Amino acid sequence: MINFSTQISALRSAIATIAVGAVTMASAGETGSQRVLLRLAADTVVHVDARGGRWLLPEPTRRSLRFEDMVFARMLHDDLLDAGLESMESVFPFEPAHPEIASEIGLDRWVVATFDSVEGAARAVRSVSELSTLGGPIEMAELDGRGGVASSVPSDTWIDFQYGIRNTGQNIAGVNGVAGADVNVIPAWDWSIGSSDVVIAVLDAGVDFHEEFDSRLTAGWNVPDGNDSFFDECSSHGTHVTGIMAAEGNNDQGIAGVSWRCRIMPVVVVDGCTGFESWVAEGIIWAVDHGADIINMSLQYSAGNQILADAVAYADAAGVIQVAAAGNTGGSDDVQAPARFPETIAVAAIDNRDEHWPSSSAGPEIDIAAPGWRVYSCSSNFNYVYKNGTSMAAPFVSGALGLMKSLEPDLDPVTARVVLRSTAVDILAAGPDNLSGSGRLDIQAAVLALDPDPPAAGDLDRDGRVDGQDFGLMLVQWGPCPGDCEDVCGADLNGDCIVNGQDLGLLLLDWTG
Repeated sequence: MINFSTQISALRSAIATIAVGAVTMASAGETGSQRVLLRLAADTVVHVDARGGRWLLPEPTRRSLRFEDMVFARMLHDDLLDAGLESMESVFPFEPAHPEIASEIGLDRWVVATFDSVEGAARAVRSVSELSTLGGPIEMAELDGRGGVASSVPSDTWIDFQYGIRNTGQNIAGVNGVAGADVNVIPAWDWSIGSSDVVIAVLDAGVDFHEEFDSRLTAGWNVPDGNDSFFDECSSHGTHVTGIMAAEGNNDQGIAGVSWRCRIMPVVVVDGCTGFESWVAEGIIWAVDHGADIINMSLQYSAGNQILADAVAYADAAGVIQVAAAGNTGGSDDVQAPARFPETIAVAAIDNRDEHWPSSSAGPEIDIAAPGWRVYSCSSNFNYVYKNGTSMAAPFVSGALGLMKSLEPDLDPVTARVVLRSTAVDILAAGPDNLSGSGRLDIQAAVLALDPDPPAAGDLDRDGRVDGQDFGLMLVQWGPCPGDCEDVCGADLNGDCIVNGQDLGLLLLDWTG
């Protein structure tokens, strides 16, 4: 076995004195990618092999390799392993129909390496960049960029009334908003619109049927009455909450909620508009035992009795994520139960200018803030109204968790809280504060923090499946795309401004059923 230590040390010393300029490197923060694209040099004799525990690059005792290539192979092998390399394979596993063109461009020399973290991928790019300054078997390295279909505003009739979804600075009740002071969900919909596998329980006064979400209502329970009736008995409070969280989006009517595919479990825990903490405790246990993944509690109780604390602890231990309104007392250290319990995610209310809503309860228990002033959502008799309160802020967070849970089914309460707080937009005092916690909810940032796989091109409705619904959406858009096809022709999968059999073929390649 040749001893390479002297040569490797010399190479690393030389590398340290040379400016890196030969390799393209994108910021890991910009791409969020764990994949690194590597293009082998045209004259390299080094071949990639990451299977079966064998050397990632040929063991440097092979006489067929030049000495300098053997040194590079050993250095690359060590650096890639140290960066957390998990697998490596050709980017294009199929034989191109025009091999001469592919060879001339260098398509046959691209491989993709997958690492166990975003940071590891970035470190690998730096290592390869340094080695490339002295030649070697890899001439280019870059992070595999993330992206998707161009984000577009949903077609819902009253979307301009929903500053929490899309704040353009529009005037709400005589107050001009601040553009961008919203929950940043529109780009997140390119990754997910929710999944029917995720169930969000709404512990409230009931939920009325509404065309925005009634097809996704599951069986529920009425604690005070001891039956399965769940009609809203408190001025459409629970219906309004549910619309914020789950109203169907992009359906040419009404509003857009945060999560369009998650199922809703109505659990009535008040009689009219008031009730006992023991009823909430029973509702929590019932929701957990009947399959809820997330529980929204737009409720406030001043006592915070042990029975309620115990029920919250039960749900937390079962892995159910709980979101609660901070309360509407306006107190400076008066966060209400169940939001004050450490297992819940406590949500404060802000307005269309990123300012604290004065009636929102404050305190060190606050985790995050979301719009709670003049929020437009569903009401009884298939209508829509404005409402104020931390009750309106909490479902923005629950809907966001629905998207996150759809992308990451193993998402647990602790991780959920950490991700939401670490990605929130700081809006008031620098750092966490008692009014807004870590800041305003940023759904796109929270979704990307989970490092999800890019959605399949054929998943037109972004529900995690390519099925008959996507086929139906493609048929609706069949034919030439109108005008500038980029934003209005999502079914044009190959980008030729016409939806036809070629796009259908691409959709069928992604088919899951």
